[in-house]
Amino acid sequence: MIKIEAKKIQDIPILEVNAAAQLTAPRPLVVFYHGWRSNKELVLTQARKLAQHAIRVVLPDADNHGERLQPVSTLPSFTFWNSIQGNLAEFSRIIQYYQDHQLILNGQIGVGGYSMGGMTTGALLTHHPEIKAAAIIMGTPNLDAYAALVRQTAAQHHLYLPADMALLTSWLDHYDLNQHPAKIDHRPVLFWHGTADERIPYHQARDFFDRVHHEPYAEQVAFITGYHAKHLVKVPLMNKIANFFDYYLN
Repeated sequence: MIKIEAKKIQDIPILEVNAAAQLTAPRPLVVFYHGWRSNKELVLTQARKLAQHAIRVVLPDADNHGERLQPVSTLPSFTFWNSIQGNLAEFSRIIQYYQDHQLILNGQIGVGGYSMGGMTTGALLTHHPEIKAAAIIMGTPNLDAYAALVRQTAAQHHLYLPADMALLTSWLDHYDLNQHPAKIDHRPVLFWHGTADERIPYHQARDFFDRVHHEPYAEQVAFITGYHAKHLVKVPLMNKIANFFDYYLN
């Protein structure tokens, strides 16, 4: 039986998903992030599959999402990047909570996410060596390229963006896994991306993998291509993600 408990860690709304028999026992921990304009409830199926492997799963609502829903800025991508930045700022607080309560088994911490959550995951890898395994699903590790694409698309559609938008989001350079690939540091990282993804270009993730996977630091990086797949996660992929974290964290 799987138990789902709503909590707040400081002001971060989360769902904690566990096997009911292991609520107070230390277990490997996976923080799993939802995508843009989604919420923590919409990744519960993935969380249940992880919990079936005796993994404690934490699903946060990103800033501007779910219980924290706010109007989206009319500036293209402005709220999007703010939401990712919020995830990055709050990650250590989530981990600290579970460390303080002695609920993480042997420091086994994993991170994953879909779309915006996958981009959050890649960014976290650049600054958090405590992460032992990560899954980047439908998310680009090349934040700079995606930001440039958004600016280009806005210009093509005559949408206002400030001329210094790149400077306003210059923090991305410090968290861009494409610019800091050695930060992978031999950790297992699973990528999945569909070739027909209509939201985040397949080639951004695939080009990154092709460039780094022969490097020693990326010896445990794997890439699954969803041929003809769009921006959507189906149940067989959820099972693969659960098996990945089970193998590397248990």
